[in-house]
Amino acid sequence: MAQIIMKLCTYIATLGPVGYLPAPGTMGSLATLPLVYAISSLFMLDQCIFILFFSIISYFAIKKALPYFVSHDPSHIILDEVIGCLVTFIGIDFSCQSLVVGFFLFRLFDILKPFGIKNIEKIGGAWGVILDDVIAGLFANIILRLLIV
Repeated sequence: MAQIIMKLCTYIATLGPVGYLPAPGTMGSLATLPLVYAISSLFMLDQCIFILFFSIISYFAIKKALPYFVSHDPSHIILDEVIGCLVTFIGIDFSCQSLVVGFFLFRLFDILKPFGIKNIEKIGGAWGVILDDVIAGLFANIILRLLIV
């Protein structure tokens, strides 16, 4: 039973086959955009509550999936990119422009990990995997707010 749960959590954490595609973080972020659209009509507080619950569920899936991988932040686990991408668009009016700019900003912050974002990974475990993407999403959200007026 434990093996089945670990495989299911690994499948969820990698978004099935998406986490095994080339550039899995980018593919996971792209796969998130329909969800961004789906929650864009919610009030900002509702978006935050949705992302919080999604993050809690993701934490447990990632925690169970991590032992399956060798790395402390495996690139195949992309549920954290989903969370970070969602954070990027909290309270942002949905438009093609905001979607494209926000996507690229999130990927930029997630890949480069400036301003100490890289240090967040040192927390380790599922929180370390998730929180660096949340912080990257927060930075992307702030810059997106400044750019999309």
